[in-house]
Amino acid sequence: MEVFTKEEREEVQREEMRDLLLDAFDGQSVLFEIYKKRGWLERIFTDKILTMDKDSLYLTSQVAEICETQDYVIKNKRRELLDYINPTVMGDGNSKIYRHNYISVFKLKMIHGLTGEGAEFTLPQLKEVIYGNLAKPSSEVKSDVGNDMLIKLMKKMDQFDTFHEMVKSGEFFDEIKKTAQESVRSYLLENSKDDEVKEQLIETYEKIISPTTTLQEKELLVQELSKLELEYPGQAFTINMYKNLSEERIIRYRQEEREIKVLKIKEEVNRLFEDYENTESEEERGKIREKLQEMMRSNMDLSFEIRLWFSTLGKEKKKKGFFSRLFS
Repeated sequence: MEVFTKEEREEVQREEMRDLLLDAFDGQSVLFEIYKKRGWLERIFTDKILTMDKDSLYLTSQVAEICETQDYVIKNKRRELLDYINPTVMGDGNSKIYRHNYISVFKLKMIHGLTGEGAEFTLPQLKEVIYGNLAKPSSEVKSDVGNDMLIKLMKKMDQFDTFHEMVKSGEFFDEIKKTAQESVRSYLLENSKDDEVKEQLIETYEKIISPTTTLQEKELLVQELSKLELEYPGQAFTINMYKNLSEERIIRYRQEEREIKVLKIKEEVNRLFEDYENTESEEERGKIREKLQEMMRSNMDLSFEIRLWFSTLGKEKKKKGFFSRLFS
């Protein structure tokens, strides 16, 4: 009989809660899609969320602790979106007590992350996103799917995906480059007396797009363009055009560098996973665990993805407890 450690049992519990939440919200919730499309899932899949008990009903104070906020914040947002959150109500009048299952708590976590100071939505705006054109949400409205607002938002997300693909393929930047070069060429022909600025712009831009210059060197060259803008205010429009074009190219280089980095790390994760599977030496497995921990420490911005890749690989192998043993 296989015996699991406390840490392994807790990790299995977290994975089970993640699966329950994905089943309930992935492809079913407009709020979840916002987080998913923007790569923010780690903001809502917190340790406190993943350690919820699927059979428990939580008081307001407990929900506030899980959502990492104050009681009054939870009460305010529940009052505004009561039908959507759908808590269990006990008692009547002033003696009402609200209890929340893991579904209600997760909805409040998503709502809290999208509203408030510095957030993207006000509560009225979020109500529009959830309920669409419904003036007053019916008590039967328990899901934020199947309405006009969801359809509109999904279309906008599809448009963003199309734009993202254009960026990845380079088509977006090629169009920008073509448009900018044509505009710059036309403008420079009309201002041929500023040959000195023209030569400097072309020389600097060619260095920026050159594969022989590093990303750091490219960023320094963009600063040189900013200096030119101060020195030649009469050519600010042209210089700024080159500067914007250069900054777009640098964004592309950063994206390409990150994609290469992610690919290399993912390949290393797969290799270490296979090494772990193919060895029976506890000493070797210990070394592999150390490498994994070091990989996450060295790539804090990808630590969530590294864990997720391992979790996925572990599920494919159908080995319960594997993921937790690697990080124990």
